[in-house]
Amino acid sequence: MKLLKALLLSSALFVSVNASDVMQKSMAVMFEGMNEIQAGFLNNQLDMIESGIKKVEEGNNLFSDKDTIVKYLPENKKHLSNVAINASQRLSVDIADLKNNLEQKAYINAANSYSDMINACAKCHSTVRSW
Repeated sequence: MKLLKALLLSSALFVSVNASDVMQKSMAVMFEGMNEIQAGFLNNQLDMIESGIKKVEEGNNLFSDKDTIVKYLPENKKHLSNVAINASQRLSVDIADLKNNLEQKAYINAANSYSDMINACAKCHSTVRSW
């Protein structure tokens, strides 16, 4: 529990420090939400998963408009805006699936939806950030 509290506190600090930039705020809020969802799964805490989902939705909504994405990407990455848009759309679908699976108490499927969310994030980050 101490580790979880430390992660949540550090995430909250990260959000407040970088809130001036839409992209950084979006990524920080989604980071916090993803960590909260994972912690919820690990600790069998549905309320924690649901709270994390709300944060991921909030972050995804901040950074799901093509004009916003293009504005915040570096000049040499603007042509990759469609990758970010596709990831955002994929996250929206995965969030809906995750919510539905939780309502149905299909926790393995819910975990698979969360896993696909991670894959969507990783694909965008690896492409746009040139990992």
